[in-house]
Order: sequence, then structure tokens, then C-alpha cells
Amino acid sequence: MDRRTLAGGLGGLALVVAAVVALRSGDAPDTLRKEVADGVEVVALQDPVKPANPRAQALDADALQIAWNGSASAYEVRWNGNQQLVPTPEVELPGLDPEQETQVEIRAVSAVGKRSEPLKIAAKPKDVYDGKWDDQLVGQPHRFGGPEALDPRKWRVEADPDCLGLRPFGPGRRIDVDCPMAAFQSNTPIRFGMPANDGATGRAIISVAGAVESSHVRLTLLPDPWQYLPETEAQPRGAVSLDITTQGTRIVADPALPRTGKQVTLGDAPMTGLVAGVRHRWEMRVLPDAVVALRDGIVVAYEPVVITERVVHPRIRIDGGGFLDAFGVGGVPERVVPTEVVPLDRDVEVPRDVVAAKLVKAGQDDQVTITDVPLDAGRIAAQEQARLVVIRKPESRPGALPRLVDRPGGIKTGGPRLHVMHEDGAKPPQPLPGRGRVLVTAELNGIGHRGIELELDGRRIVALPTNEQGPGVPGRHEFWLDTSTLASASDARLKLSVLPADGGEPVIAETVFELE
Repeated sequence: MDRRTLAGGLGGLALVVAAVVALRSGDAPDTLRKEVADGVEVVALQDPVKPANPRAQALDADALQIAWNGSASAYEVRWNGNQQLVPTPEVELPGLDPEQETQVEIRAVSAVGKRSEPLKIAAKPKDVYDGKWDDQLVGQPHRFGGPEALDPRKWRVEADPDCLGLRPFGPGRRIDVDCPMAAFQSNTPIRFGMPANDGATGRAIISVAGAVESSHVRLTLLPDPWQYLPETEAQPRGAVSLDITTQGTRIVADPALPRTGKQVTLGDAPMTGLVAGVRHRWEMRVLPDAVVALRDGIVVAYEPVVITERVVHPRIRIDGGGFLDAFGVGGVPERVVPTEVVPLDRDVEVPRDVVAAKLVKAGQDDQVTITDVPLDAGRIAAQEQARLVVIRKPESRPGALPRLVDRPGGIKTGGPRLHVMHEDGAKPPQPLPGRGRVLVTAELNGIGHRGIELELDGRRIVALPTNEQGPGVPGRHEFWLDTSTLASASDARLKLSVLPADGGEPVIAETVFELE
């Protein structure tokens, strides 16, 4: 899936006579000469401001997470002879020597490629790493470090296989999710027990990074038998979810669950949501009278509800892409139950190595019926809205490992966008006044471009370098367009081209607006 291309509303493209054809030149790098047509005004950008307040932490003993304060379009990070552009005030540097101090420099970058003075920070991964987070887990954390991580004895995956891959992370690899939706059902249940030192009767922990601004991760604790049913948009009966987006984190619970008056104090976290390309660790901590969400050990959300079931089944759902790193559960130790769920859209043979088989059928009003199937039943006839659940012997493998292709590292970005608004506030799709000025806004999300070009009805009206002191970054460019240069009572078509630094094909966005 190519996240770089976005085309805005196209329709009835009646071309207009463009009078803005005379271009004026300015000083710019050799890669692209700055040109601005008469009747167009480029809104000046502020110089980038040096970032401030650097902070370091580590989720692994050989990785550093550096965060800082700033409001720039993007940032350039330098360390150990390496260089990376990031769209948010945070970066993760894997594959470091735990004993060696790493010197890091961060520069704010403007939309035209100007760099600020550097902010500097130095840290050793071992000094900021705290490995106590997994002390309350049952067994070792599960690392999504290769195809074996999705062993069908441990996980049932609901996703298009072509949208799952492996991306480098330090010396190893992790699961890269590039799907509109992917669900990972754990075959390891969570059984709640006596409260631990922190009051939790059970917990689930996930380490994950976002992919783009629209990434959405949901970790749900499902009561039986909802773990056998396909993922849907509806909240299953009796379920509680940890809901994570780039905007923040919340707990979502079935409204029918008992509520309490529990009050939980939230921690002081500068950010509470997903970050593109940077892992964070979320914990879903189940208390007797509440469910609490923690991000890197800081409480960021809670819901005063009681989970009434004693056993639940964790499911991870990722929408819009993400980077799946680690998973773990806490509570009373439970063994993995190798389980296969087969839709009965055709006749299905009951395998010979099963220890139990069930017929699960979803009905109306959230009703689910479960029928035990004799192990010698042989062939089960096809049925609508039904699934055959097969629980196999512990040594069995219900299916093959997925084929995961290797993918390059780096941060995925969305496509460019174009917006139009008249100076009196009017916006498409309503016709814009044929007098005054129109503000054209170009939003760039790509990393590493050398410039942009803006065309009006097939004629270039702006050429703007974006690599003044290095490769271009995500940013916002604004242009005032004098409507007196346009024909009235007609449609005008704008086309934005983002020119890659490697000389490849431009990334395009288009939009159309009507003049009175």
C-alpha cells in the first residue's frame, strides 16, 4: 500500500484562462530554481527554533528514546555518524552499545529545509533502562521478532498476508503491519488471581509504534466465546479495550459492566498516544474495581468498571499500520491452547489430532451459541454465520508460519494535501467569490524531497526549493492567489507536485474549486 499519494476531490475540470504566467526568480539551491508567478504571494515562514528540554529513556538495554520540546515541521537527529529526519519531537535509536555514551544532536527543520542550532544530549542505554517492567508477567515477554513470533499455536491472525512484513530494528527485526486492519488473537488466556503489589489481579502489556498519523491500536480483553468470532467494529459484550491513537489513550468498556466509584490519579505525561516510528509500552492493568492504562509506567487513563469474567482472551487490533514489538500477560499462569477457527462457508473435516471441537454460531442481539462436536464427527457441513473451533494437542501446529517479506526501515508518511479558502472564509465545495484573494495551503508529509511545484490549470505558478540546508521534511506552505487573474464563473484546478530528492516520480495531490 502506497501511503504517499493522495488525490483531492476531482470532478468537472473546465479549464480557465490563466493570466498568471509571468514568473519571477529568486535565489535558491541549484537543484530547483525558485519561481513565483505574478498574482501569487508566498507566505513567509519563520526560521526554525532550537529545540529544548531533552529527555532520554530506554525500553531495551541497547536502545535509546530521546524526546524534546518543539513545534517545528520536523527534526534532524544526528548520532554516531548517523542522521535521521523525524516528523515528531521524539526518536528511537536501536542497536546501541549499552555501556557506551551516545552523543545526540537535534535540529529543528523548517518546511524549506532550514536547520536550527543543535540541541545536545548524551546518555548510556544501561543508565536509563529499567527491566523491572516484566517482573509481574507470566513467563517471558513475547517478542514479535520474526515469522516464528506468529506461530499459529500462539496466535490466530486475521489480516491479508501480503500486508504483513518484517522491518529492521537494531540487530534484529520486528513485525511490520501495513494493513487497513489486522487482528492478532492470542491463544494464551489471562486468568485473574489475587491482587499483586500494585493491586492488579491481571494485566496485558503491549509494546508498539505507530506508522502514520492515522494509526490506531486496540488491545481488547475478550470473555469467552468472543475470542472465536471475527473482529468487528462493535464492542463485544463484557469486553474492555485499551484504545490507542496518535491523539491519546483511553479505556473503552462494555456499558453493561458494573461501574464503581474508583478514582485514579493520572500521571504527568507530555504525550499519551502513539508516535510514528517510536515504540512505547502500554499496560492494561486490571484492578478489582477499575481498569487502568499506563504508558511507559505512567498512568494515562482509567475506567471504573469491574470485569466480571475470571478468564479473558487478549486480542490486538491495528488499523492504519504499525510496528509490533512485544506482548506479555500477568495473572495466574495459564498454558497456551493451540486453537484453529475455521469458517464454515464450506464443508470442513475435523482433524485427527484434536482434543476438543466446538461449533460456534453468532445470532441476533449479540447471542452466541456453542455446541460440542464429537471428535469422530468426520465432515461438518457448511453453515451460515458459523465457525468450527478446533483445539489441538499441545505439540500440534494448527497451520503454517506466515511468509513475511523483509521491508526497509524508516518512518512511513502520508501523502500531500491541498486546501483552498477565500480570504472571507468561504471554502469549497461552495463557489468562492471572484474578487479578493484565495489562500492555497499545501501540506507535505513526505521526508527527503527537494522541492514542490504548484500548477493552476496546467500552468506552473510556483516552484519552491525545500532543501535549503538539507533534504526537505513535512511542512506547511501557504500561497495567496489573486482571483482577478482568474476567469469568473468557472472551475479552477490546482495540482501540487512534491519532487523527491532521488529524482524519482513526483508525488501528486490535486483539488478543484469554483469561482462565482
